[in-house]
Amino acid sequence: MASGGAERIAALAAPLTHLARRGSLLIATDFDGTLAPVVRDPDRARPLPEARRALEILARHTPVAIISARDLANLAGHCQLTGVLLLGSYGLEPWLQMSTGEPPPAARAPSPELLQLARELSALTAWLDGVQVEVKSLGVAVHYRNSPEPRRVGPIVRRQVEQLSARHRFQVVRGRLVVEARPPRSGNKGTALRLLLDRLQPRGCVYAGDDLGDLPAMRELHSRAGQLELAEAVGVLSSEAHPELLREVDHLLDGPRQWAELLQMVAEAVSDPATAPAGR
Repeated sequence: MASGGAERIAALAAPLTHLARRGSLLIATDFDGTLAPVVRDPDRARPLPEARRALEILARHTPVAIISARDLANLAGHCQLTGVLLLGSYGLEPWLQMSTGEPPPAARAPSPELLQLARELSALTAWLDGVQVEVKSLGVAVHYRNSPEPRRVGPIVRRQVEQLSARHRFQVVRGRLVVEARPPRSGNKGTALRLLLDRLQPRGCVYAGDDLGDLPAMRELHSRAGQLELAEAVGVLSSEAHPELLREVDHLLDGPRQWAELLQMVAEAVSDPATAPAGR
């Protein structure tokens, strides 16, 4: 695992550029904490402008996908990038490739089982200041980022979600100051990346993420390393990074700005004919 720095970013950009020029690099990335800095109000999250511009340029040359825990409609509303594949709900919702000016899709209604789970979790967590229950199309997330004591509250929230999810036979996914209950066998970001790799058949892939929910995608990518020219897992570092994530990544970058810097470097090289190899 190598940490980020200007020289390291340039060295990582070179092999990515080589494959992107050939249209055979899958650039896959998480959204919150990776393209967009984490903010206290998730509705205010937006990709960094540099990352936005770079991804739209790169999508004209090579496949680009964003795999998010957000609902597809929510993700599309916050991240309208022309030509970029959007995969919501850890990739379980249908893929969406938006065009310029296209409105985001309508949100999918949650099931009665999810609504019931959300009501029960809201009742259980009502006494915890700053804890919010979010009902999603395919899950219920309990956020404790805005708690005045997240270190104390976190274990309480996790225990409540795990116990209630076991009763409802839901699976639990942990994230950065959030715990989510999802229907059983609903897949993960590794499942989503597997489908992308199988369908697109790129020669190489880079995946960037910052959280425990990104681990399945990174592990899926590493399981394909023998079949790909390039298989790089990039960790986008934060003070909340889990040790398990740090052990899995090949490269560490210092937050979303360095990931945006890397994307921008590759986009500029790919779109500049003066830097293209002779004969291409």
